[in-house]
Amino acid sequence: MRASFYHEVFGDSQPEDAGTITVTATILGDDDDFDTSFTTSSLPIQDFFGLDGQNENYVCQIIRELMCFLLEADIDADTIRDTMMKLLGYVLIVTCFSSSGYSPGCDLSVELDLSPYYLHDDDDSQSQIEEAAQVLFDEITNNTRFRPASKLAVKSLIRKIYKKKNSALEECTICLEEFKNGGTVVPLPCGHEFDEECIVKWLETSHVCPLCRLEFPCEDQMN
Repeated sequence: MRASFYHEVFGDSQPEDAGTITVTATILGDDDDFDTSFTTSSLPIQDFFGLDGQNENYVCQIIRELMCFLLEADIDADTIRDTMMKLLGYVLIVTCFSSSGYSPGCDLSVELDLSPYYLHDDDDSQSQIEEAAQVLFDEITNNTRFRPASKLAVKSLIRKIYKKKNSALEECTICLEEFKNGGTVVPLPCGHEFDEECIVKWLETSHVCPLCRLEFPCEDQMN
């Protein structure tokens, strides 16, 4: 099955909802009458990521609730694991970059739709998002954790002025916005290109390319 993600940010939420996240999961079928949905309890965003650092095996309440819902719906274990990985990566992307409209203190609502692959046409942009999310979660599950790239490595990256070629659509797969003609683009050694602001902020958190896992020297390796 294919997992698709959407989100909405509420900046004027009630005080008790500020800085929280809620996830609604829907299993889609051929007929809307067979769609089933489940909404998790709200949870502080720091609890969603388990940022207390006290328990390496921490699994947040939202993930536990979603896993139970999917298990009861007879979704296979491999699909559940893959979906939870992508969910964590997606939320991390949304909360890390201001282009998503999110800022600390906002109320974040995430929609997860699970549907059979045959209901979809090919969507390269969605595949790139999912690939980036997969890389993010792999960083966590492989126990490498998120380590920032060295400031020297980031400073040494090539910057270039983007010039639009004909009518071809080229976009940054971090912010999902089209490159601006005359804007600054950073091509990584692997060949993937990103908006300067996006990739610099990304490398402050993770030392790998968002798409292919090309590694950069870490800040702690330079000390």
